[in-house]
Amino acid sequence: MSRAPIGFGVITPSENNVVESDFPRLGLDGVRFHFHRVENEGDDYEQFADMKVKSGEAAKLLSHARRTKAIALACTAGSFLEGVGYDESVAKTIEDASGLPAVTTAGSVITALRALGLKRLAVFTPYEEWVSRRLVTFLEGHDFFVSHLSWGYDMYATDVEDCWEPINDWVAPQVPPDVDGVFISCTNFTWLRGIAPLEERIARPVVTSNLATLWQLLHKVGAGDRLPRGLARLCEVKPVI
Repeated sequence: MSRAPIGFGVITPSENNVVESDFPRLGLDGVRFHFHRVENEGDDYEQFADMKVKSGEAAKLLSHARRTKAIALACTAGSFLEGVGYDESVAKTIEDASGLPAVTTAGSVITALRALGLKRLAVFTPYEEWVSRRLVTFLEGHDFFVSHLSWGYDMYATDVEDCWEPINDWVAPQVPPDVDGVFISCTNFTWLRGIAPLEERIARPVVTSNLATLWQLLHKVGAGDRLPRGLARLCEVKPVI
């Protein structure tokens, strides 16, 4: 029996070619997604900063869609740009514009890492070094310790949807034995179905930007049980209140 339908608004960077297929591909029972793009064409500070204002404008329009219960900014760098507290200010901008609860990717990642009890991390990004270093500052500002950082992965190396093997082959050999888990940043990785195989391979939890955003978005409205079991360890836990 199908569950009551729920709608979610999702704001993505204009260059993102993943989220609009990644989320619906899971076939979550009764869940619909409405998307809106805001300008972003690379690791550019001004565009990341401008995303905050444009997210408010996008959120207002997304709130018009029937049954929309919450809105997410599905961009990691655009929600950690200025360090601790920046993600909360972005969420407030979205909430003020839409009248709906909001989550950001960066804030969702922090909540996900805490729910899994992770402290010492290996972090992987496709970003330029300056963005990757800001991510480390953001994570360590929330009392996580980044034991290993790799950046610059070419996320366009494969053009096959949901092709996760190359990413897993990049990550797995680099994971140090002393970390509690792995965080793979950026919502432009097409990779949700690859999380469980990587967790099995490295015997530790893995959090990704897309999974954390979706997980937090669903839990925000009490629908966390609609996530498929077996997708990742994160799907088995709830946010810590």
